Amino acid sequence: MRSAALLIEENNQKRELLNEENLRLYEEFLLYIRTDLRVDEQAGEEVLMDLLDHLLEAQEEGKAASELFGESPQAYANEMIEALPKEKKRNAALFIFSQVLSLAGWFSIMFGVVSLIMSFFQEVDTSISLGNLLVIFGSVVVFSLSAVSVVFKIVRTTLFGPKKKRILGYVKAGLFGGGAVGLIILLSWIIPDFGPVIQLEWWVYVLTGLLLIAAYKLMGQLNLY
Repeated sequence: MRSAALLIEENNQKRELLNEENLRLYEEFLLYIRTDLRVDEQAGEEVLMDLLDHLLEAQEEGKAASELFGESPQAYANEMIEALPKEKKRNAALFIFSQVLSLAGWFSIMFGVVSLIMSFFQEVDTSISLGNLLVIFGSVVVFSLSAVSVVFKIVRTTLFGPKKKRILGYVKAGLFGGGAVGLIILLSWIIPDFGPVIQLEWWVYVLTGLLLIAAYKLMGQLNLY
């Protein structure tokens, strides 16, 4: 049996054979299934591969995608999802944890880069209390956990709909992300310093971010979720 990682790689290659219309519709199916955290990843990738093979076969025979999926592709996708085995809670938790690592890593890099840019225009205070650092880290974790769920839900509501709906979904996701980052920065400013004070240069944040992203990549390569 091919692993989920091999199925994903094969899927990426075979999708290039689809025409523009079929590719757009298939990628909506792909996102709809992959962003449902209830679905077992292995089973989900297997059904996506079967779906791709059927669609390629129909394309070669000159058949329209509607002949496979009917008039409501979303209803067809929901029926497939209901028939698939559910993801183990451990795997779902590890997946969410990997996303937390990724988002926390990017936030740390962004914070470090902003600090570097600001240092060219004004003196930057590199001191930070351990208490504040823990608050910031905790806020990033909470935001990351919320972001995975919220962004996935937003993506799913934009699929199988008009282009305007997808654009509105992207705007909502961007506003949510920007608002959450702003809230984290605001918390770091308004919470009084407490605990020992340490000095952290901009490169420490960047290096920490790179390590977190490397850990996220490693989890994916080891197929831990």
